[in-house]
Amino acid sequence: MTAGIAVLAAACANAPGPPAAGAKASPCPAGPTFAWGADRATLWMRNSSEYRASSETLYRAALESLKKGLADPSWTAEPTQEGNLAALPPAVVMDVDDTVLDNSGYEARLLMDGTCFEAFPASWDAWVAERKAPAVPGAVEFIQSARTLKDPAGRAVRVFFVTNRECEKRPASDAACPQEEDTAENLRTLGLGTDELRMDLLVRGERPEWGGEKLSRRQVIAQGNRIVLVIGDDLADFLPEVRRQSVAERDLARCARDAFWGRRWFLLPNPIYGSWLVATGPDLTKALAAEPGVLQTCSRP
Repeated sequence: MTAGIAVLAAACANAPGPPAAGAKASPCPAGPTFAWGADRATLWMRNSSEYRASSETLYRAALESLKKGLADPSWTAEPTQEGNLAALPPAVVMDVDDTVLDNSGYEARLLMDGTCFEAFPASWDAWVAERKAPAVPGAVEFIQSARTLKDPAGRAVRVFFVTNRECEKRPASDAACPQEEDTAENLRTLGLGTDELRMDLLVRGERPEWGGEKLSRRQVIAQGNRIVLVIGDDLADFLPEVRRQSVAERDLARCARDAFWGRRWFLLPNPIYGSWLVATGPDLTKALAAEPGVLQTCSRP
């Protein structure tokens, strides 16, 4: 959950639908509350053993794939990274929100408080400032283990965090980017601190060219590192220009990189929010009634 993702989620959260039995009218001038409709998904992430098992399973698989990738100096998880990569030290690129830091507690707070759209940006920034997000199951163990691994040249894996938490001024703070320090401190409290952590944390807007698309930041990392794995919870953590695409367009983009999934790219489940929600359109009732726009299988040679 980031301010950038909030804009995307807000675009489709006004979807029409019958209120639950006994439900009160929304107190929000713009209609439904920000987290409207996310109650079951939030409960699943917070209370189900299924979510924990799927997340931990994914991170264990990612660690095994990382070991394979380290042994192959031509292996890269960044399609734009070409040429002889043997001279570059290895790296892993990870999203932060609901990939490393678990925001489901904050989502539950939104639901319980009935937070309105216009109140979300300040509410989200206050959550970031709390620095109390717990870890996604399996994430800490993966990162700590990854940092102990080395490539054949003896170079240790460096973990970079590419997040769309926005770098912006905050009232009563002189810091240019307080969200970066908040995020770094949150990671430190989980045992993920390093001397290079601030340099390894790439926040949206930290540089003028670092917008919501993450490709430019991965390419900066790729200039000095061989990216062995990418881990995230949204298609846009891996592929550019999918945030505003249709369901069918996004799925074609997924299939175009079919060989990467589960080998070089690992995507965690996030049923609460994301660019997938935008792709369904503003009318969720219509989307539910329609045939799925995703492919049953990807075409393979």
